[in-house]
Formats: sequence, C-alpha cells, structure tokens
Amino acid sequence: MGTLYVDRRGTRLEFDRGALVIREPEGAPRSVPLNLVERLVVVGEVQLSSRLLTRLADNGSGVVLMPGRGHRRSSFLQAQAHGDVARRIGQYRLATDPDLRTQWARRLVWLRLAGQRRLLGSALRVRPDLRKPLTSAVGQLHLAMHTVREPGARLSSLRGQEGAASAAFFRGYRTLFPASLGFAGRNRRPPRDPVNSALSLGYTLNHGDALRAIVATGLDAGIGVLHEPAYGRDSLACDLAELARVRVERLVWRLFADRVLDAGSFAQRDEAVLLRKSARHAFFGTYEGAAFMHRRWLARIARGLARECSLIAGPFSQEGADVQ
Repeated sequence: MGTLYVDRRGTRLEFDRGALVIREPEGAPRSVPLNLVERLVVVGEVQLSSRLLTRLADNGSGVVLMPGRGHRRSSFLQAQAHGDVARRIGQYRLATDPDLRTQWARRLVWLRLAGQRRLLGSALRVRPDLRKPLTSAVGQLHLAMHTVREPGARLSSLRGQEGAASAAFFRGYRTLFPASLGFAGRNRRPPRDPVNSALSLGYTLNHGDALRAIVATGLDAGIGVLHEPAYGRDSLACDLAELARVRVERLVWRLFADRVLDAGSFAQRDEAVLLRKSARHAFFGTYEGAAFMHRRWLARIARGLARECSLIAGPFSQEGADVQ
C-alpha cells in the first residue's frame, strides 16, 4: 500500500492483531495489515490510539498529522532513528566544517535550480505563448546555476543565489496559471489563493517524505547544511525537501492545466484558502502517483550524506561506508 490517507471527521484508528483498524462514524470497521503502511497521513479530527502509535513507530512508519481547516501547522511523527550513532557524530562534524558544509550546500542548491529550469523548459514547450516570461526565468536560473558552480562561494552567497533564483522561477511559474486564480507569487500561513493552497499541501507531504528518508539513514533532521539550525525546525529535512519541491510545482501546474482542480475546488476560511475535502482525494491520489520518483531521489541523497558522515566520523564508525 505505501501511504494510507485518512480524511474523515470522527474516524478512530486502532491496532489489532497486526493490523491498523479504521473505525468510521458509519459502516463496518476496515483493517489494513500494518506492515503495508509505510506512511500514514491523517487530516482533521481523527483519533489515534496510543497502542497504534507505538506500533507504527516499531514498524518504521512515518505519520503526518494535518489540520483540517489549516489554522495550525502540520506535525510529523517518526520512528526511532537508525542505530548507528557514528553517522550523527560525523554529521555534527560536517555541519561545523565550513568547507564540507558549503560543498553539500552548493550541491543541493544546484540540484534545486536545475529542477526549476527543467520544469520551466517543459512548460515553454507546452505554452509557447508565454515565451517571453518563461525564457527570461530560464535564463536567470541558468546564470544562477553557473554562479553556484564557481569555487569559493560562501554559504551566505549560496543562500542569496537560491533566493534570487527562486524569485525568478516564480515570476515565470505564475504565468502558467489564469489571472482569475489570483496567484501572484508565493504566500503561506495561511495560503491566500488556490495555487498557493495546493502548493502548501504538496510541500507538507513532501517535507514528510524528506523527514522519513533522513530518519531511515540515522541522520539528525535538525542539523542542516543549507538551512541553519533553528528551534523546532527540521533543517536537514528542509534542505532535502527543496530538491523535491519541483515535483510538487509540476504536479500543481498540471492539476490546474488539466482542470482536475479549479477555483471551485477551494473554500475560503477566514484569511485562508483551503482545498475542499472532495478535491483533496484527487490531489492525494495524484500526489501518490507522482511521489515514487522523488522519494527515490530523497532516499539516495540521504544515503549519500549518511555515507559521508560515517567516513567523517572515522574510528567512531562501526559500519564504515556500508550505509543501509
């Protein structure tokens, strides 16, 4: 199964005889073998038993808890980290070594910009009527990629390049959507237009995927290389999630272009614009269909970073470079 989405108010989730049991307000209980659930996404007012939560942790399943009305941030629950502490010792050393940290930051920024450039290049082939704004954005991204590759760039410079390139990307990306959607650029907490609402939902799911890849390799999600450590923030998950965001941006563009989503798919809640429950099912299904590729990318990069951290740890490492 992979991912199980639960999006019905009043549902209770329990564990019984090796299975996750779904008890909805109406209808007979349903069950799913727990060993098939890699990740659980819960939306809104759903109850989870403590026994189920501990079993999910034992199973290595990630849990994403999303507020139904969008007034609070989502929460992420993860299983116990990989047992090789040496990887985290190496990670702390890498994070405090300016040269090593900058090397990894440069790699992550370049990959993010390359993905954005590919997306706008694909859009240009579909929308030749938008040649001017898309070509301009692609050119700025290409220039930023070249600058990021230059040796000697400092971490602060890389962040500046990434920020400027992201602004250029969104100047091109926003032209792919009709003006009636009110999408003029990125906004969040709360999202104030349908496109930003869909992006925020996808970014949240993507962050959960990045966090799961990190925990599986035994790294500390709070110690990033591009994002500075901050109280309550999974900085390394933010780093990795940047790489997969372009998959969310492509998905959102196609959902609106193919009219799977439109303005009627969303509702206004105070200042927030939120995806209606009926449309969330289509979004979740499409996301899962596209997520296989970026989950492989995230796992590969997390393993590569963990392998390097094991080597940096030196004599502390019990497994050397054999990263699982």
